[in-house]
Amino acid sequence: MNSSALVDESSSNATCDGIDCYPDIVFEMATVLTVVLAVFGAFGNILTVLAILTSRLRNNINSILICNLSVSDLAYCSVVLPLQALTFYSKSWPLSPILCQLHAALRIWMIGVNMMLLSTIALYRFLHVVHPQSHTRYTQTSWFVGACSLCWALPFIFVLTPLVDWWGSFCFQERILQCTFSASSSKSHKIATITAGYVVPCVFICVCYARIGWVVCTTRRRASRGSQYRKQRAKRESFRLTGMMILIFVGFLLGTTPFFAINTIDNKLRYPMPHIWSPFLAWVMYSLNPLIYTIMDANFQRAYHRLLLCLIFKPDNVAETSVVDRQSTLLAGKNENANQ
Repeated sequence: MNSSALVDESSSNATCDGIDCYPDIVFEMATVLTVVLAVFGAFGNILTVLAILTSRLRNNINSILICNLSVSDLAYCSVVLPLQALTFYSKSWPLSPILCQLHAALRIWMIGVNMMLLSTIALYRFLHVVHPQSHTRYTQTSWFVGACSLCWALPFIFVLTPLVDWWGSFCFQERILQCTFSASSSKSHKIATITAGYVVPCVFICVCYARIGWVVCTTRRRASRGSQYRKQRAKRESFRLTGMMILIFVGFLLGTTPFFAINTIDNKLRYPMPHIWSPFLAWVMYSLNPLIYTIMDANFQRAYHRLLLCLIFKPDNVAETSVVDRQSTLLAGKNENANQ
């Protein structure tokens, strides 16, 4: 009798595959965490959008890009994450297959928009510090509207083709409880999407921030030859700018690298758990983006204060200029003086 029980147990373990191998507590924890991130992320991004639109920050280039980023994160946190929490809770996709395809399309679209906006922010910071004359040209309305439109339109093309069955396809992957790329679809679509949505933006951002860091270090060495006041001021500004860059870059890498890496390495979904848990780092990033981009800017703090105290209808006589823009302008001016 004992031997037969052992045989039954071994046979059941041999046939165990996918999510049935894991206890319910795993998916209950995933559900709770997803709901928490959805609520926190939606509230934070709504607050950021309203703070920008109701203050003078809406006239600032960097703030407009952050507003676009918050809108993208808001769509992700308020639509994608609740449906994903429902999937974790049900251990299946309880809605129609068409909604699953739309869920996957919105999910991948918002990730792409996020990456494009991060790249555009890096580009404008690069131009502001390294090429201020070009920055003046490309901040004109036509150029800037075109850049923002491209951030939303280009990722949409990559999710439109699977929806109309031109290239690639989306479906519910039961092994990882996600509406994502179909295993039977063309691999070229997945490779192209990951390359355009992660590899290229990552390399681009690395180059931009590396160049900005070099300019900051060079400017600091030049300023150190002047007065002690200039030396201390340049040191504070370079540290602040470098700290902002580190926060952005670390959040970018920690949030997105595991997700894209596991999808590239284990494209046959042999190990479900890494696929299920790796997106959580990206979801944390989408929820914390308002803090990452505003914690070092007193003007955003003032905008939040006016919004929360319902002072948005009263005139604000304090000029609002982004800390990053002030630092970039100062650094650019120092470089021009040094070159002269």
